[in-house]
Amino acid sequence: MRLLPLTLAATLALQPAQVLACDLPPVFDGDPATGVSVSVGRIADRTWVPLEINGTPVPEGAGLALSVSFDGKVEGTTGCNRFTGEAEMDAGELILGPLVVTEMACADPVAMEREAAWMKALGEVRWFVASPEGLWLRREDGSLAVCLG
Repeated sequence: MRLLPLTLAATLALQPAQVLACDLPPVFDGDPATGVSVSVGRIADRTWVPLEINGTPVPEGAGLALSVSFDGKVEGTTGCNRFTGEAEMDAGELILGPLVVTEMACADPVAMEREAAWMKALGEVRWFVASPEGLWLRREDGSLAVCLG
């Protein structure tokens, strides 16, 4: 049995959902038994919190969130601002925008950088895959833009 490095083991112990949910995005295989879905019903009317943006972990309590309603209304927060807009949704397809964002500045430059990365990633989303462990938002080329829990 191979032991995990101490830092990884500590991270798993403290934030298991964050580490495991974004580890490997699932592939939709059409088998309902796997729990992997491209159903709009799986993502709508729920508040999602990003765990990673472009592979960079989002700290807990950063204030980022995304909600998409069944009728395509999008709302969310960036840690500094709020946004709203519309979504085009179909089985596995998700295109967000245009998104309108309030324009309040954050005192923390790191929070402003995170906000910019969050909004850029959301603008690049074209596909989603959902499972009980989380929501993966992918770009047109299939690369992972955001992992949410």
